[in-house]
Amino acid sequence: MGNQVRARIVDLSRDLFFKRGFTRVTMDDLASACGISKKTLYVNFPSKEALIRQIICQIQEDLIDQVSQILNDSTIPVFERMKDVINVVSLQSLQFAPLFLEDVKRFQPKSWKDLQNYKRNSIAHAVRIVIRDGQEQGYIRKSLPEDFIIHICFTLIDTILTPETMFELSMPFHEVFENAMSLLFEGVLTDSGRKGIYSVE
Repeated sequence: MGNQVRARIVDLSRDLFFKRGFTRVTMDDLASACGISKKTLYVNFPSKEALIRQIICQIQEDLIDQVSQILNDSTIPVFERMKDVINVVSLQSLQFAPLFLEDVKRFQPKSWKDLQNYKRNSIAHAVRIVIRDGQEQGYIRKSLPEDFIIHICFTLIDTILTPETMFELSMPFHEVFENAMSLLFEGVLTDSGRKGIYSVE
């Protein structure tokens, strides 16, 4: 029963945090949204900070499970797997509001650091698998070192996938992520553009 109550609190609180941000939600708001007393809420989570940490942990675990299932299925072509991973991350990130991410970054620096480390580690794992499989299947140039590609990927993601960028571009997280991945793997040039550039002497 206790685990069910905690799971309900996490699910409903996550929706509230993502919509309104961290600082604009009180423990009274959370108790009301969950249909429980504030005492019950405090018994399960002594603070908003503890609740945020649990929410981020759950997000990470859910995403790791989904991404691992996709990447480890060798029956799916390499680029189909990458597309599926991008879709999973994009769908998961639809719930993130820039306001929520900005609040976590400002007021929960440890949780923000954990989220950034998770992002780096999970993306590194996904990209490394795709690179190796893609090189073996002849889709990715073997002349490009694996670590170099991953470094470029991280540089792009660390610079682009930030609350500041989302505010500046007026784009939600999933659109920023999808465009960053498209730029990384497809570039900005069309086939005609590539022919034009490489034909210039």
